[in-house]
Amino acid sequence: METKEEKINRTCWEATRFNLWIWFLHLVAMLVLGLSLFPVLFLFFKLWRILAYHSLGIKVLALSFSIAFGYFLFGTALIFLCVFMKNIFGFKITPGLYTIHSIECLKWMGYNSLILLANSAFLDVLRLSPFQTLFYRLMGAKVGSGVNINTAGLADLSMLEIGNNVLIGGGVALICHASERGFIRLAPTKIGNNVSIGLGSVILPGCEIGDGASISPCSFLPKGTKIPPKGIWGGNPVRDLRAERRA
Repeated sequence: METKEEKINRTCWEATRFNLWIWFLHLVAMLVLGLSLFPVLFLFFKLWRILAYHSLGIKVLALSFSIAFGYFLFGTALIFLCVFMKNIFGFKITPGLYTIHSIECLKWMGYNSLILLANSAFLDVLRLSPFQTLFYRLMGAKVGSGVNINTAGLADLSMLEIGNNVLIGGGVALICHASERGFIRLAPTKIGNNVSIGLGSVILPGCEIGDGASISPCSFLPKGTKIPPKGIWGGNPVRDLRAERRA
């Protein structure tokens, strides 16, 4: 059993490690963004040299289209670099209950920081696009066919399972983690086939939504909620709307 002094030293070390980790994640973000911009800037400077003897109008027109193309080039590089960094640094998440300063929590922070970076810099303006589902799958999410995701509010992707023909509305928060008084709880979330989740709904970790179920807009699903197949549920907290109508 550790002494009081040992406990204080351990707590100080964990707090220091946590702060250093935050700075490290900032450096990783700068590295990813810098490498993603490299092919774009290379394209711009190469094009400018090719058009050196053309008129200003031709240069501006060519650069305008190259900027649009460059954004997609940047985003594609960003997606694959985020996946590469996840694998290189071993960022992963495992279901369980962890302290904020634990190694597992630090890995979770690193993993989700890459998701946040990709969403903020690229994917949030390309909702419902193949780029979005490609990134989610590469980060470990199980995403079926015919899935339409109109939100950037997905996190903890490797613990997320989405079936076929699922519609996730704008502003939906679909996460597999929750903060509990100094602890982080990580639990998988499963969405069945032919499910629709309405605008602005919040789904917390450990939830399961059965095949064919419909979640009304602005609904709240607490941790561990189980929605049966083909039901219509909504509200805060979520409840069976069909049962209320029959009552």
